[in-house]
Amino acid sequence: MAVRTSVRPAPDDVFPLHPAYGYRMRRQRHPVGVRGGPRPAPGGPWLDDSARHQVRARYELRDRQLARALVGAVSQPGDSAENLVGQLEQRMDALVHRAGFARSINEARDLVAHNTFTVDGGKVNRSSYLVRPGQTIQIRPDRQCRAPMAVAVANRAEGDVPPPYLEVRPDRGTATLTREPQRQEVPALRDVPLAVQSIGGNPL
Repeated sequence: MAVRTSVRPAPDDVFPLHPAYGYRMRRQRHPVGVRGGPRPAPGGPWLDDSARHQVRARYELRDRQLARALVGAVSQPGDSAENLVGQLEQRMDALVHRAGFARSINEARDLVAHNTFTVDGGKVNRSSYLVRPGQTIQIRPDRQCRAPMAVAVANRAEGDVPPPYLEVRPDRGTATLTREPQRQEVPALRDVPLAVQSIGGNPL
């Protein structure tokens, strides 16, 4: 195949092109002057813009992470909205924050990534790990005195009550998920209209 040596942005304009760029010109996916091409059609379940922005802000998620949670919620039997609450609230970073071991979900995500916690004795460094009912999150003994952990536990007020689905023992540094969370028990999602819809706009 011959190498292109010039590019013609307009019929009357010709600019010289170095032969070394001929390979890139042949390998590009779209014509010269066209960026991106047609957008792919949206796929999978989705939330309306208002609910999506609120959920992303309160759980500090990216669009891809929320889309993965929606797919997991729809694939399970039962109400998709309740399943979505479980997919979001049973995340490792969310439960660490609810237990009072971190001041925010973003801080909890950093602590989880640095191997600060174990689940049933096994190390977990993935913030998207879904904790199952009956599993126990525990602070590693050699990490309990570190600054972020100590500050978060110390700032936890005496009147702060953990969610009813989470049994927290600060003296031992453990938090046990006793059952699946319900939507009305999660303050972050109580006032968010979680209407999971399909591509055609039908509720799921």
